[in-house]
Amino acid sequence: MDIEKYSKNIQFYLGEIPPLLFEFLEKSKWKTYLDLGCGDGALLYALNKKGYFKDKLVYAIDLSKNRINLVKKINKNFKCFLDDACNTSLEDNAIDFLLSTDVIEHVSDDEDMICEINRVLAPKGTVYLTTVFKKWYGWYFYRCNGKWTLDPTHVREYSNDRQLLDVLRKHNLEIIVNKKSLVWRPIINFFLRRMSTNRHLYDNSIFKLLRNFKIPILGYYNWKIICKKIQKDG
Repeated sequence: MDIEKYSKNIQFYLGEIPPLLFEFLEKSKWKTYLDLGCGDGALLYALNKKGYFKDKLVYAIDLSKNRINLVKKINKNFKCFLDDACNTSLEDNAIDFLLSTDVIEHVSDDEDMICEINRVLAPKGTVYLTTVFKKWYGWYFYRCNGKWTLDPTHVREYSNDRQLLDVLRKHNLEIIVNKKSLVWRPIINFFLRRMSTNRHLYDNSIFKLLRNFKIPILGYYNWKIICKKIQKDG
């Protein structure tokens, strides 16, 4: 995959914060935050706009130089790194709250990424992880490695909970939430992704209204997992 070519695909700056993320940001004690595989920084943009990062230390990591440059514009105080999600330059136990949305299905070895999450996460730290879950009948029009996929860069699409949950538990991460919801895609996205469009169009009220018209992608689910790093005695 040409990461810089892929980075030109638009990610939408909507200012929306998923309710589950909002819930755990509110209930967790955290001073340091990492967006691991931040992309264009859509969630960083939303959280920054809502004032969540006041007096916090925020890190953003991505493989794409183009995307890291975009994230730097959101907030000059963000600590941005051009790094691999499976091998970052962060110190051990440095992060209280780690978010990674739709990244783990892209990496070559998901266990390597989970090992790295465990390494940088502080004891009792929180992980908000999302990925794709596919039922046997799931179909979308992209292909990767000879298989139909939701995205042409997906190395894997999980089809059984144990494929991921067992690896998380193996690496000292306790599962707090395990939740799936059917994927719905705004019809307008199919057209806008093929156009050169300013990302901040997506704050426009008319555009937000048009995005309410969605279709389900049958057999595909958004899989949200919340974990806590177990604090070892001694």
